[in-house]
Amino acid sequence: MSREAIEKLSNMFENGRTHIDDAERDERPSTATNSKIVARLNECILANVYITIDEISNKMDISYGSVHKIIADYLEPHDDCLLTEEHKGKLVESAFAFLQCYQKEGNEFLSTIVTASET
Repeated sequence: MSREAIEKLSNMFENGRTHIDDAERDERPSTATNSKIVARLNECILANVYITIDEISNKMDISYGSVHKIIADYLEPHDDCLLTEEHKGKLVESAFAFLQCYQKEGNEFLSTIVTASET
């Protein structure tokens, strides 16, 4: 436990706190990560690979941070794992077509590509 946490607890007891249990809170309870929650979250993602963390959070009634942590720590999705062989083939074809256009048109071709990021 950090020095700051010890000082905070000490101050709380000096100011009248009499027990060590957490006080009642009106906010959403913390979510314990367990295999059922991880499995449900994974099912949400597999059912709709375009679902957002916000949508999962609302659907499962767990915090945005918990959803993000489960994905990062337990599911570790990689784009290539979600692709079928057909999708991978189409990506290779598209990459080859882009390369040919770039070789033909140079840097002007790059200005015609539209990209987007959710981050």
